[in-house]
Amino acid sequence: MYKYLIKIPVELILILVFLQLQIVDSRGNETGQISIFNIESVVEMSILADISYLINNREVEKLPAKVVLNFDNNNLEFNGTVEVRGNFRRNANNCDFPPLRLRFEDSEIKGTLLNGNHNLKIVTHCKNKSNQFIQYMGKEYTTYKIFNILSPYSLKVKMVKITYIDEQNDFKPIQNKAFLIEDIDNLADDHNMKEYDEKLEEKDADQDILLQLSVFQFMIGNTDWIIPLAKNLKFITDGERFIPVPYDFDYTAIVGTDYSIGSTPSILQPPVRRFKGPCYDLEDLQAEFEEFRDKQESILNLISASPHLKSSSAKNMKNYIEGFYDIIDSDNEIAEYFQINCE
Repeated sequence: MYKYLIKIPVELILILVFLQLQIVDSRGNETGQISIFNIESVVEMSILADISYLINNREVEKLPAKVVLNFDNNNLEFNGTVEVRGNFRRNANNCDFPPLRLRFEDSEIKGTLLNGNHNLKIVTHCKNKSNQFIQYMGKEYTTYKIFNILSPYSLKVKMVKITYIDEQNDFKPIQNKAFLIEDIDNLADDHNMKEYDEKLEEKDADQDILLQLSVFQFMIGNTDWIIPLAKNLKFITDGERFIPVPYDFDYTAIVGTDYSIGSTPSILQPPVRRFKGPCYDLEDLQAEFEEFRDKQESILNLISASPHLKSSSAKNMKNYIEGFYDIIDSDNEIAEYFQINCE
């Protein structure tokens, strides 16, 4: 019965897999090229710039930078600019090494694995020689990946091994982990939308998406978001629907950075699990909870399998997520968290 089977060379199989990666992204869109955010293999990255000046002058607008990416024995070079970004982590009193942003011209990245990502945020290690802050980074990265499971309107992320090279040779190259955050314009393009950067009232946002977002923020213990102020939110639109897209999860209970829970000074209150969405009918809430229940196993498996988390960090994240599921399985707690105290 096996006489007509054809033996396919392993090399051909690998080529076919690569081509598949090239034409379909994780949102199911035909893209025409592979994206850095869809590469499963390790990506090494180096940034050559006046890093010393950048660290010591964090308000500088931007500096020229050469960026090199290495993956699967491929080396790609890009010319762009680098700048310091952020608020709390930008401050030298809070982070030895600040978060960064890379900018590229379209001609530099078009048709490459950075295609569409002209504005690339980098979440860095913050504290030098701190394993704890590497775990914070891993937990925040995993939180982005959780929302990827829940929503197609979510920013992709990619963990990289990164080397910062000072062009003035004021210090030795700094090697660490970091993760990249997709450009909001790239997400918008995938949905045939545009970024909307005007003020938006809660009532104007897509209400189904807002409900999902509000439940997600409750699940991870995030109250550090405000729609009218666009605080830790971006918006995309097709002219009719306005979709809020969350980012910046370091100030959440599930990540639990020391500056969020009070061991370092902060002007914000410690994160808690509080529902910040508008009041919804119980029927709508239960339908949304069912969507979250359907993804429970995938979310917990994601956390367990993460190579970026120590077992203790994974356990803490899973316990916090399971606490959310305990709440939505209790009629009394649903009433307390989502109905009696809704805004």
